[in-house]
Amino acid sequence: MIGGPSPLDIARGLLEGERSLVRAAIVGIGGAGCNVVTNLSRLGLAGFKLIAVNTDAASLKESKADYKVLIGDRFLSGRSARTVENGKKAMEEDIDRVISLIKGNELVVLVSGLGGGSGTGGHIVLAEELRKSEKDALLVSIAIIPFSSEGERVLKNAQIGLAEVLDSSDLTLVYFNDKLREKFPDMPLIRAYRIMDSWIASILEGIYGLQAIHPLPGMINVDFAVMKEAAKNSGLGYAGVAEAQTTEEALEECLNDPFGDADVRGCKALVGYIEGSQTRISVSNITKVQEFLTNNLKIPEIYFGLKPSWEMSKPRVFALALGVKSKMVDEFLGLGGG
Repeated sequence: MIGGPSPLDIARGLLEGERSLVRAAIVGIGGAGCNVVTNLSRLGLAGFKLIAVNTDAASLKESKADYKVLIGDRFLSGRSARTVENGKKAMEEDIDRVISLIKGNELVVLVSGLGGGSGTGGHIVLAEELRKSEKDALLVSIAIIPFSSEGERVLKNAQIGLAEVLDSSDLTLVYFNDKLREKFPDMPLIRAYRIMDSWIASILEGIYGLQAIHPLPGMINVDFAVMKEAAKNSGLGYAGVAEAQTTEEALEECLNDPFGDADVRGCKALVGYIEGSQTRISVSNITKVQEFLTNNLKIPEIYFGLKPSWEMSKPRVFALALGVKSKMVDEFLGLGGG
């Protein structure tokens, strides 16, 4: 038929149709983690099983998720964990129920606000257990650090929690609430949190979008399997996404950490893609991206591709940097920042 798809297009469509989608789950732990999952649900995040886990029955009831798990009910009776030890005990008590919902997923994202009992203790225990029971999965932790004004006990709990989460996860993304206050000093807190959650949603969409990438000339091809291999045991990471008039501007903007101070220079590896119309992205655009990452940022391993999108008038860039540095994280953990 004139104007219909070519045999090559049909073949490509069949091949892409046979490619199974990555099985992925997000687990929000504790009050803050469940709030993130609720906002991700409201934002319509696709491709992920959304799981909310909490000790607080009333709070859990208000959560929006595909699955909800009340943990520690036998000794907490549906109330707040209050301490990290209680949070750990609660997760240990119901670990089998939580694991049963996660089992078989290739990408598992744990998200919590560190500093409280359920989120900190539950995150630590679940991450440790998943490293043992789901060895083939990529375990990503999203750790939200409390405001510095929240008190010594909360900050100490968060410090201990972050150290253990970094040790147990393949990849950890860290967001500081203090950055919300710095960026949006006059904004209502609930609205500021939703801005952060929208950013988290865009990052997770970016990671999930690695399944639909076309190779770029002169660059190593990238897909979820490549990202998974590169991200295993990579430690502290940073993910960003930005849209701009040019590919180079979008790349530089997406590497600017809005909720921390991640430094991607000399990081272990970078996985990413340009999303946009193939007719608008030139060889020069691609070359400039490669040169900037290699020569300016001194990144030894670069995996970059193209995600075709005919609807977009401007290019969007997603980048996941692995093994990054952060003075804020080092100082928070008491490691200095040099």
